[in-house]
Amino acid sequence: MVTTNATNFRKSLALPTVVIFALLTIIVSEIPLQAYGDGFTQENVYASVGNRTMAMFIKINPAVITTESVQDRYMQLKFFDARTTLPINNVSFFLNITKGDQKLMYDLFYTHNGTIALKFEPGGTIGTWNVLGDKEPISGGWYSQVTNQVNVQAPILTEGGLYHFNMELLGFDYPNEYVPPYGTKVNFTSYLSVGDIYYNTINYNSKTYNSTMISYFDKIASTSFDPSKIQLLWSMPFDWNLSRYQDRPFLVHEEIRIPNSFKEFVNTPTFSATVNGNPLAPAKIFQDPYGLQNTTIIHIIINKGDIERIAKTIDPNAGTMDFSLAPSKTNMTTATGMFTDFGGWEIKLGWSPTELNENGNEKLDLTFFDQLTGQQVTDDVAYDLKILDFKGNALFSKTNLMARGGTDSQSIVLPSNGIYKIQATITSVISNGISDTSRLGVARGNLVIPSSTLPEFPFVIPIFVASFVSLIVLYRLKFKIN
Repeated sequence: MVTTNATNFRKSLALPTVVIFALLTIIVSEIPLQAYGDGFTQENVYASVGNRTMAMFIKINPAVITTESVQDRYMQLKFFDARTTLPINNVSFFLNITKGDQKLMYDLFYTHNGTIALKFEPGGTIGTWNVLGDKEPISGGWYSQVTNQVNVQAPILTEGGLYHFNMELLGFDYPNEYVPPYGTKVNFTSYLSVGDIYYNTINYNSKTYNSTMISYFDKIASTSFDPSKIQLLWSMPFDWNLSRYQDRPFLVHEEIRIPNSFKEFVNTPTFSATVNGNPLAPAKIFQDPYGLQNTTIIHIIINKGDIERIAKTIDPNAGTMDFSLAPSKTNMTTATGMFTDFGGWEIKLGWSPTELNENGNEKLDLTFFDQLTGQQVTDDVAYDLKILDFKGNALFSKTNLMARGGTDSQSIVLPSNGIYKIQATITSVISNGISDTSRLGVARGNLVIPSSTLPEFPFVIPIFVASFVSLIVLYRLKFKIN
């Protein structure tokens, strides 16, 4: 067992540390390679080096980390050849972890068989860390002779907020290669957010409701409630300088949990939300009424395109992202698009006929898009599909469906008029025969079948009756006058 800290490290050759979360395909050139990502729990990353494609699988466990998570925090890395899926041996890589302007760790790691796990244990202070493991004699990187797991004692992934992870490969294939092969540096950088949990008490009409808010991007700075609008407001630190996000795909994900006893808030099929005063599209706001008992969960998803659009309307020095959420009076319509809660996928829905009918054979076309790039997925997407009634009972359920080249069609029959929920769960994306299960997520939307005789809103009936009676009265009055 060997221990190192920030002071001793400056005298050694060792370097960075990483917990990487989401990265995109890398195209290698003569300049250092960069791969960015935010908001995922695991990812396959590819780099073309020479005449081969190198892949790296990154996984964080538990998948969703919050300030109240009691499980141990692990990061697993696996290096392999993308074409043969065989492991790449003797990988040395530098790892760096920072949070804001604070350096949390900076060290060198090594794996003989292409796989290594880091277990992050509470301990240490900002700028110091302890690595419990063995030293590889040639590169000097940390590794384990027995278990492939190295323990790190440091304040990493313990507090809510955004963590920056950077990794640079020192070498692979042979342990005595200290310089990146083929004269090209391979560098990855990513941001991982520990979900910040904020408990909020809402007072409305002399009643008290306990809500929970989880920010998966940064810590929640403040919250308030406007009873006149039945509106929840909160903010978090955010840098609106678009140059920071130019080369990086990312998502902001906020989750709000409201007890069902707060009927004035949750008894609605739709919600409206704004970011710094800018309304979000309805598809970016979706609810999960079944995930927790007696609780409605509302997810808000903001992607890079939203950030670029909103940034044009506000002061670039604003420094915060300000949210509002309230029940919406907008009439519910059938979804033409859905976004997953995690994983960063968008599913566009095409209905034929466009207006759903009871007991009609509806054709549903599904087209999958990558939210991070805005591009249609051309790989095969494995997914499950469900249609639920208002009680959460499944009326339609199919598993192990495959969208070849990112598209698929299904035939659906709904029994009667009403409001239904559609739910698509992405289970994997298959590229070149390799199944990537790293970006799992569930997309949810609404289906509306209006009544075939009268509009679906009950207040229309008395209006219709009153109009009819008024017509008769006017007719008789005219007859008497004549």
